[in-house]
Amino acid sequence: MLLRSAARLAAPCRPLTVASPVSPPALTDAVLTPERREAFVSRLSNVRLPVRTTDGEPSAAVLAPLCRVDGRPGLLYTLRSSALNKHAGEVAFPGGNRDRQDADPLATALRETEEEIGLHVERDQLWGVLPSLLSRFGGKPVAAYVADVGELRMEDLHPQPDEVEDVFFLSLEHLCKPENAGHTQWRRGDAGYSLPVFLNGPHRVWGLTGIFTHILLGTLLPEWYKHKVPYLRPVRERDSERDSRSGSY
Repeated sequence: MLLRSAARLAAPCRPLTVASPVSPPALTDAVLTPERREAFVSRLSNVRLPVRTTDGEPSAAVLAPLCRVDGRPGLLYTLRSSALNKHAGEVAFPGGNRDRQDADPLATALRETEEEIGLHVERDQLWGVLPSLLSRFGGKPVAAYVADVGELRMEDLHPQPDEVEDVFFLSLEHLCKPENAGHTQWRRGDAGYSLPVFLNGPHRVWGLTGIFTHILLGTLLPEWYKHKVPYLRPVRERDSERDSRSGSY
């Protein structure tokens, strides 16, 4: 038995064949199918995030417009006017506060989208609604609706200059690339949290819009979007003192 085992050990080894990782297909227009929509809605019920969520009635709503520009699927964003009192100069999805005449939060998102960028969207274009989150100004519950608005030409949009400084498109391929997705860390005393950030586009996408984008991509495109947002524990006071003595920070 020993001799046979030794013979096997001494025998020339066959070269190992390492399977190359299978890359998902290209993110073309064909990805936005009825089957994809069905799977997206199903996965939404299982979304769990370590951020503040709310089950209350949203008092504000935004629309996350899935669209195609030159045949490429992606998302449409706005850059808010720097003259606004709140969220000035921030990247956002079109949307705003709910008015009394709005029948529901979806009506708010659709109305605000048309007012802000001149894009009319019908209710039957809705794909689903993301978990409502609290804004950092006043803790206002915000709903985010995902709709497929079809093929767009950017020159056909008409942003309201008092509210919107820019409207821009980011392809799903761009958003899913690891080099374009990062994170930032917020600290307040011993408390802290991490936020997704999307880089290398016309404007940085972060804050509440970054969180909604992160949820949307992970739920809609799990084969392509693999970004994880690590949580970094706050540095304790004694750790800071030790690091200070060692000259590091």
